Amino acid sequence: MNIHTKELEYLLNNYWCVKEQNPNIYFQIKNNLDYYKDFIQTKLGSRLIVNDRFIKLEKIPAVPKDYMGISSFTDTLEYTLLLLVLVFLEDKTKLEQFILSNLIDYISNMATTLELNTVPNWNILHHRKCLVNVINHLKELYIIKVVEEKNVFTEDMQAEALYESTGLSNYYVREFKNNILEYTTLNDYINDEFYNQNENIGDVRRYKVYRHLLYSLVAYQEDLSEFEIDYLRKFRSSINNELNKYTLSELELTKNMAVLLFADETKEKFDFPNNKVISDITLLVNNKVLNKVSNNELVLNDDETISLSKEYLNRIIKDIKQENYNYLSKKYKEMTIDSFVKEVISYLKYYDFIRESSGGYKVYPMISKLIGYIPKDDHEQLNLFGGDSNGEI
Repeated sequence: MNIHTKELEYLLNNYWCVKEQNPNIYFQIKNNLDYYKDFIQTKLGSRLIVNDRFIKLEKIPAVPKDYMGISSFTDTLEYTLLLLVLVFLEDKTKLEQFILSNLIDYISNMATTLELNTVPNWNILHHRKCLVNVINHLKELYIIKVVEEKNVFTEDMQAEALYESTGLSNYYVREFKNNILEYTTLNDYINDEFYNQNENIGDVRRYKVYRHLLYSLVAYQEDLSEFEIDYLRKFRSSINNELNKYTLSELELTKNMAVLLFADETKEKFDFPNNKVISDITLLVNNKVLNKVSNNELVLNDDETISLSKEYLNRIIKDIKQENYNYLSKKYKEMTIDSFVKEVISYLKYYDFIRESSGGYKVYPMISKLIGYIPKDDHEQLNLFGGDSNGEI
């Protein structure tokens, strides 16, 4: 194993590396850029930003997926608030301090001025929680630092706090080549960097294939263009050798799926499985579906998918709760069966294990790679991967 694969892995699995936060990792990456810089430029075609404060690999996907959002966010309002906070921070210099009440007033005024669909109402607990989630996200990324916090905004509308800008906020959002005010679809933003280029040939096709593999959990046939599929088939061996060299992964290519299988010591992409109990439950559902295929209760389609009616999948999930009730956390024990089914299906869709089709769902082959079971002698709470009973999607 080449020691530098860990540095590239860090760039792939983190938003950026800030020197003040992680000086050792920062200098390891910076001192060994020559090893993987060519791979990033020629295979991924991604922008690598290196300066004296941080190093960032801009990971723009070939196809956007739900799980590519900010994992701690649960509401679109949080994304709106995030952008408003970034605008607030735009003219704040490094080390400049500000208080929470000023930020709150700015957000309210700006949301009203811009005539946004949702103007935050701080009397509503959920709106206050959304802002706290945004602030926590910015603290985690070292865009702001806490100088002093009194009480908690979710519990007290009059809570005050003093924060400090690190000056990194202007680097959070990527630069666009064109006028984004003219964009009308998500793909406009995705393809901004390839404007007026033929995506089916040459460099762009290669970039997109590697991005499918490294920036996505899995790429299904319907996510790939015929030209990308052709590239994968023709250059499968060289792609695999290249990825194995730089990422300790093996390329698996089936009729309907292209996926990278990583060595045990590497971190799973996109935090799945994770420490949430809902993740463990999802693994049990995957296992049950596969068992039904093995027992000929379910049939694989020619494209390696499984067609299920909504009622059938609901029944499987209900059985999971009933069969594993003693292992569930209090939250899931007390949850109504309809709410339980809804949350599990939402999670299955979120991580692209299933997609809706006419009259039901299609189950995709990635479920065969991520399954779970409870040993017969295990009498502990459901905790396949260190599950957190308070975890939310």
